[in-house]
Amino acid sequence: MITKSNYILLLSILVLLLASCTSKKQLTYMRNLGQTEEGFDIKPPKYRVQKQDILYINIKSINDEINALFQTQPMEGRQMFQNETSLYINGYVVDDSGKVEMPLLGQIPVEGLTLDEIKIVIRDRSKVYLKEASIDIKLISFKFTVLGEVKKPDTYKNFNNQLTVLEAIGMAGDITDSGDRKNVLVVRPSHEGTKTFRIDLSKKEVLNSEAFFLMPNDVVIVEPVRAKAFRANIPNMSLALSTITTLILILNYIK
Repeated sequence: MITKSNYILLLSILVLLLASCTSKKQLTYMRNLGQTEEGFDIKPPKYRVQKQDILYINIKSINDEINALFQTQPMEGRQMFQNETSLYINGYVVDDSGKVEMPLLGQIPVEGLTLDEIKIVIRDRSKVYLKEASIDIKLISFKFTVLGEVKKPDTYKNFNNQLTVLEAIGMAGDITDSGDRKNVLVVRPSHEGTKTFRIDLSKKEVLNSEAFFLMPNDVVIVEPVRAKAFRANIPNMSLALSTITTLILILNYIK
């Protein structure tokens, strides 16, 4: 026969189990996408170079002798950029004054400019020495950090011109079952100060968010769902329930 005290205990255990479960909706990305094709006008923002960024700058023309004057190292690109140390040594670091210093061209102000704008500045300066020069510029210090409820939280490097928040989370091993996909925080340092964005990865509207495309030095923080905090306290709750059950049994025995 189930007594009233046992009934209350069973009901409490059932509530605990239900509260600690993670629903399918909580694990689904952009679940409100329709079955038909939808278009989103997504334009990645233009990154503006900041101090301590590292740039790859390569100037070439048909004159090999002049080309050699612009090279900081005689090695091929594959050998120059094998690891972080070689990136730092062979790349052009934006100094505290916001400039890079190049052979022949001297100091070039690059802070606050896009890569395309820097290319124009370098092309104008190099016209004194070269005609029809080919200029290649890349940001080789594109790093980002993913923290919180992901399988592999860490700082990662991106070697593409663009990176979405979904790609970043994928590189971190995806969000765990305890991660809150509805309230992901993106922290972004910029010239105007640090900006923060809250994005909901469970809805398609994230595709139009300013934080959908990540920028260099962004930090993505995946917070835990409430169920995780609840699950973390289950041992304490179980102990409390056991204590209450024992007291109920003692009181019933005394009666």
